[in-house]
Amino acid sequence: MMVLPPQLPSTGGEPTVEPQSWTVFQTDFPHPGTLPPINGQSVFVRRTPHPARADRVYTYWHMVTDGPDEITRRLDITRLQRIPWARPFLEQHTHIDVKRWWNTRGGLHHLCLWHPKVNYLLVIKQRWDGLYLITSYCPEPKRRLQFHGEWAEAKKAGRTF
Repeated sequence: MMVLPPQLPSTGGEPTVEPQSWTVFQTDFPHPGTLPPINGQSVFVRRTPHPARADRVYTYWHMVTDGPDEITRRLDITRLQRIPWARPFLEQHTHIDVKRWWNTRGGLHHLCLWHPKVNYLLVIKQRWDGLYLITSYCPEPKRRLQFHGEWAEAKKAGRTF
């Protein structure tokens, strides 16, 4: 069984949970070179300041917000609460219940790591210098159905591991 820490409590809403989430992120992703590799490739987070919130790094802000463009993304309490899951999920990405597949969106290759039973997904972008954690979220029911199909198609095409 995959072991994930407890979610952050929602008490106090976003104004209370966001600073807690940020603290967890800083603890779990302290500096480059500390993440477990995937298939021998280094995994990084984007540490540049996010344009919508300069006191937060890009990867973190993308992991805890939702929206169509970077400037207007809004905090998502579910994403905030699950930040403690990101690092352990990466560390246990080979667990039997985690579906792992490569997809291409906008000409970019992404590794999707999804645990359907807990409904948590990490998206990792392939770049020339390694893998970059892009975002994490809990897919809505329609998206979960799409992911089941996408994973099955990737499995047939040999894009799973």
